Order: sequence, then C-alpha cells, then structure tokens
Amino acid sequence: MADLDSFPRPGVTVDVAVLTVGGPSETNPQLRVLVQDRREPHGRSLPGGFIRERWTVDRTVDDVLRRKVGIEPSERNRPRLLRLFDDPDRDDRSWVISAAHSLSLPETELLDAHGDLVSVAADGRLRGEPRLLFDHDEIVSAAVDALRDRYEIRYRYVDIHPDPDGFLPEPFTLRQLRKVHEAVVGAELHKDNFNRRMREYVEPLTRNGKVVVSDGLRGRPATLYRKSR
Repeated sequence: MADLDSFPRPGVTVDVAVLTVGGPSETNPQLRVLVQDRREPHGRSLPGGFIRERWTVDRTVDDVLRRKVGIEPSERNRPRLLRLFDDPDRDDRSWVISAAHSLSLPETELLDAHGDLVSVAADGRLRGEPRLLFDHDEIVSAAVDALRDRYEIRYRYVDIHPDPDGFLPEPFTLRQLRKVHEAVVGAELHKDNFNRRMREYVEPLTRNGKVVVSDGLRGRPATLYRKSR
C-alpha cells in the first residue's frame, strides 16, 4: 500500500472575485470588481486565503468573506466555483493551487467591504489598475466571462432573464435594466430587441390598479417594472 505522506502536496487556496454593478439605477452604471492591497507579497489582489487543515472549500470561502472582505455570507447569494488555477508557477512563494470563485452582490451590500471596487473595461481588464498579483487578472477575466454569459442576449434565444445576478433593485425601468445588462456585457444593446426579449420576464408595478411610472428620472415618465413572480 502506497504511503500517501510520501507524495508532495501543493498548498490550496481560495480566491474570490467579488462582482457588482456600481450605480445600477443611474445613467452610466459600471461593472466593478473588489481589489485589495497586500503586504506580503506587496501588491494588489483579490481576497483569498489558504484552506486550513480539515476545512472544506465552502467553509474557507465563507471565512474569506468574513475576515478578508468584511461581509457576512448569505445563502441567497452563494459564490460560484469558476475552476482550478493550477499553473505550478502561479505563486513564486510555493506550489499553490487556487479554487477560484466569483460572487455577485448588489452594490449596497458592499458599502463597508474592505478594498476598492475597480471598474472593468469592455475587454475585461481592470481600468487604471496595475497587474494583480499571482494570476488574479486571469481569475477576474474568467469571472467576468462567466457573468457576461448570463447577461448576453444578442446571440441567444432561450434562457435569457432580466438581471439574473440581482444587481438592480426593484422597481426599475426597462432602460435601467438595459443599462445594467450593457454594463455587464461591455457593449450597447439594441433597445427594441432588448425590451421585446425582457417583457416576457417582467411585469408592470401597479398601485390601486394603476400602472406606476417613474418619478424624478430624466425624460418623460416611464413604466416601472419588477421581475415576474
């Protein structure tokens, strides 16, 4: 029988790309990723941490969110496993494998989070940010690609839902909904096509039997919607 202790073992870490849309109800919302400063090694990175002995990946993710990000994990929004990043040279300090995750949260739930919410450009890169430590730029790219796949409507005809990750608070106008989708996918979407695709999944907000319209927004009042129940 093989002695398992004789095999070399990598360190295993969990890294989390925390995603949000800044100003989701405003005229120019932006996709953002949480980035933090590090001391050892010095630089900028995603929040993360090593898996402790006998801990599960899920427990480690929750620990990272509590200790490193400063937020309480929620069963409503659970992190998604992206994939393993296992290049043996990804960390100069040691042989380390990362179980990379993404987590989508409304901007209001990150007001007290530790770090900076950095804008994501259309090409998936971080705006005004030097290269992140390790391979965290690649983790950001994977997280953004996976998120965009859930929001992209131009080349898909089924399984398209309004704001599937819940960045935009209800109620909302169709324009606000479209702008959030555009912020995520990094491109403009055809207004009429978008509205036609979304109407199946939203319903007008009513009060006393009357449709409620926007108040205080630019332009003429627009119907307010919520996701279909």
